[in-house]
Amino acid sequence: MKTIVVLGVGLAGAPLIRQIMRTTVLKSKDYKMIVVSPTTHFHWPIAMPRVVVPGQMPDEKIMYPLEPTFREYPKDKFEFVLGSASSLDPDGNTVTVALDDGTSRDVSYDTLFIATGSSAKDEMPWKLVGTAANTFDRIHALQKQVESADTVVVAGGGLTGAETAGEIGYQYGKNRKKQVYFIYNNELPLSPAVMDSVRKQTKLELERMNVKLMPKTTVTKATIQGKDTILQLRHADGTTKTLTTQAYLPTTGMTPNTSFVPTKMLDSNGYVKQTSFLRAEGYKNIFVVGDAGNLEDNRALAADGQAGHLIKVLPGYFDGGSLAEYKVNTKPMYGITLGQSKGTGQMGSFKVFSFLIWLLKGRFLGTDKAPGVAAGKMTMSATFEK
Repeated sequence: MKTIVVLGVGLAGAPLIRQIMRTTVLKSKDYKMIVVSPTTHFHWPIAMPRVVVPGQMPDEKIMYPLEPTFREYPKDKFEFVLGSASSLDPDGNTVTVALDDGTSRDVSYDTLFIATGSSAKDEMPWKLVGTAANTFDRIHALQKQVESADTVVVAGGGLTGAETAGEIGYQYGKNRKKQVYFIYNNELPLSPAVMDSVRKQTKLELERMNVKLMPKTTVTKATIQGKDTILQLRHADGTTKTLTTQAYLPTTGMTPNTSFVPTKMLDSNGYVKQTSFLRAEGYKNIFVVGDAGNLEDNRALAADGQAGHLIKVLPGYFDGGSLAEYKVNTKPMYGITLGQSKGTGQMGSFKVFSFLIWLLKGRFLGTDKAPGVAAGKMTMSATFEK
């Protein structure tokens, strides 16, 4: 019997697991699947900017237990291993797993899927923080800090930072209940890949919520003193200053969860070198999907698109057919929610109206789709089961 091993149960992994089980494993006596994950729960990262605001979203909207889905599968065809991949031998077709109980296990595979995703820096719960319990603890601690703070600081000018500053500004800034600061490197929020008109709209909406913007500024050091955090700041002109906060929320980038992968398979930034067929370079039986790969930026839309492509083409592949190439979407697409009533974004070279961003994303931040994705019945853009 051939073994399919999937590492990770996130935005890309969860739909892949269920659809491979349905279309291949359960229909053939030749296959079984082993899933490896450090967590017992699926985490919905898209909603996290609103989750850190106390009282806005319950735990069950962002973390979904895997057991109800996995128990549907026969034990001789499916196994869930609670642990993290610690090393990979791609030539020996073996991955070593550090188990939750402190021991380790070697898992052999015929086909491997690396869907381990990424982690936020500073153990922020923008992504899963190790286990489900650790993630819950981190979320609750941040909520308490934000609730009791007089000053809240969001640092990092990307999508997560802008949306988090918007959520906190909406709740506390516009009514001046708290001082809210947003620190970012560039002249405008968001990266230059986003159109200037969208970046300027983001700046305007945040200013309307009384968020104090600090452009061209970086946090060089954060020191905890009792309930306060003292931030050392440096402006682009070389000047420095300090800022005291009781709730510091850095959103300064992601690290791919690929420490178990041999260095020869990684690029200079630690991402798995990924072909347009969504394979690891040099290995036809290793697929890479989502944040762990270097083919596209590590955004939810990329993970969604890659998972959707593989779900379509893998049944033919496992039946011995050829593998269709994945077409990277080169059209820029961004949807930025700014509080619970405003937003901005772009589709290609067109700016998207605020109402559409609110309608498509801002109302629920995807939590209306999260249960289906967690159960593997759909991706964000396609439904596979009724």
